[in-house]
Amino acid sequence: MSSEIALNEQQYAKVKDVFSQAIATPESQWSGIVAALAAEDPIVAEEVRSLLRHHRDVTVLDSQPQESTHPTPPTAIMPGDAVRRAIDFVDPEVPVDTFLVQREIWEENRQILRRRLIVIAIVMSLFIAVSMIRLMTYHYAAVGYGARGVALLVSLGAAWVLHRDHKLSLRRLRIIELIVMANVGVLASVIYLRMLLDAAIRQDVVMFVSINNWHFFAWALLILIYGIFMPNNWQRAAAVVFPMVLIPNLTIWLAAWIDPQIPWLLAQDTFGKPIPEVFVAACIATYTAHLIHGARLSAFQARRLAQYKIKRLIGEGGMGRVYEAEHLLLKRSCAIKLIQPERSGEGEALQRFEREVRATAKLTHPHTIEVYDYGQTNEGVFFFAMELLPGMNLREIVKRTGAMPAPRAIHFLIEICEALQEAHKASLIHRDIKPANVFASQRGGIEDYTKLLDFGVVRDATLDLDPHTAAVEAQRITGTPDYMSPEQVATPSLVGPPSDLYSIGAVGYYLLTGRPPLTGGSLQEVMRAKLTQTPEPPSTHAADVPADLEAILMRCLSTNPGGRPGSAAELLNELRACESAGRWSEEDASAWWIAQTD
Repeated sequence: MSSEIALNEQQYAKVKDVFSQAIATPESQWSGIVAALAAEDPIVAEEVRSLLRHHRDVTVLDSQPQESTHPTPPTAIMPGDAVRRAIDFVDPEVPVDTFLVQREIWEENRQILRRRLIVIAIVMSLFIAVSMIRLMTYHYAAVGYGARGVALLVSLGAAWVLHRDHKLSLRRLRIIELIVMANVGVLASVIYLRMLLDAAIRQDVVMFVSINNWHFFAWALLILIYGIFMPNNWQRAAAVVFPMVLIPNLTIWLAAWIDPQIPWLLAQDTFGKPIPEVFVAACIATYTAHLIHGARLSAFQARRLAQYKIKRLIGEGGMGRVYEAEHLLLKRSCAIKLIQPERSGEGEALQRFEREVRATAKLTHPHTIEVYDYGQTNEGVFFFAMELLPGMNLREIVKRTGAMPAPRAIHFLIEICEALQEAHKASLIHRDIKPANVFASQRGGIEDYTKLLDFGVVRDATLDLDPHTAAVEAQRITGTPDYMSPEQVATPSLVGPPSDLYSIGAVGYYLLTGRPPLTGGSLQEVMRAKLTQTPEPPSTHAADVPADLEAILMRCLSTNPGGRPGSAAELLNELRACESAGRWSEEDASAWWIAQTD
């Protein structure tokens, strides 16, 4: 954050919120988001722009958009650190199916790396000291005393630093690792070069071939030790060991440049090297690092979610990812949502989310996703298990077969309202009702059975928040712009049940027309339109929209919350009174799903 601008506590919170929302969208949308969310405070807007410029200049990771046309970004991100990744050789990029252990695996890598570097540094120091004593004891000529002395000092210095500071960052430990490994490599190469030149001066073919073979074998052994001993993923292991393959070859080329007799001596090795042992060692070391890294990641998962078997990634939202899983004892399939602390922002945000998931778990309506289990691991990963649903969400259905007939759209809207009745009675406001969060499933042999999903941004209106948290929450924009209500854009603190009814109207509009009520070329335009424009009637974009259903949807889409139906129950009764209500039969639904499998 730039030092020229002094921010008060409210501005600092606003900067964090706007930056985190902007950074999760493509760069082309940054200026629009800043203009829409921070236009009233030029200081906040300029500070966010400065942070975005810095992120663009240093990051090596691309921000990925969410599923919506104008997606809602997650509340927090982890921008890439170019310096760290340069040192780490892309270490440690965690595979998609193991993202949940990213923070913990880094911490364990740090601890393991520190301990093993201490061992290597001490062993190296002892080895050099013993070799120097041996040379002096047997009165050898001064062969590499200087190189050994420098290497001994470097090893002892590394051991001292590692022992003295228990809190060295992973990046600093990687720097020390490179220094220690370079120290070993330089010493070995200097001694090897000296010995090769000695053998060349003596014209001793046997000695020369033996030294050459010993040196290549020693480097192969060093490469294998590195791959097995150092905690790495395969990418970083490969980035370190394959350059090591070149070092013995470069050393002998240097020797040949110094002494022209070296090539003739190499030619006397009639057996040669049918197998490039250093290259084979590098391949084995890389694969071994991959196996060890994968085993450690699996162990992490097992420790955190011991009662579940994670099978595959099935979806991703703003605050976490959803996996298909199986309860090991019950053998029941389920979906597990895992929320990283980094993705949930500050600790208070994670606590808020946990409170709200507990409230959601109390919902028992059959059209609400059922929560089986929830908890938080010792490492801070929050998870909850819910029912696994076969089928498609409404967005996927419309993308596949186009706009729905009115009877089917009413069928889904009625069941959404039924689920919302219970939530609103419990003072829970969903705040993110959209086609992708409504699932058409099969339950008990019934097709098109509606399930309302993803209460991830639900707000419990009965919670008493401290003043600071309440102030931050009052300014936090949540939801998906295409389907959020005008008050979610203008006054997030005033969001209540009418906001969910607006979203239901927007979902109904999408089901009938295949497009959201208001569209624009940018996120900023959509959010401005929410405050200033009334959507065109659905019949403008689709034929056969019943007049009674259109009137209900247009009431839901009123910019004034008072102009909408008074409650989910009232909207439910109006939908049931529509002429097309009840005309979507189980046979119609079954025929549609059968057609999708043909």
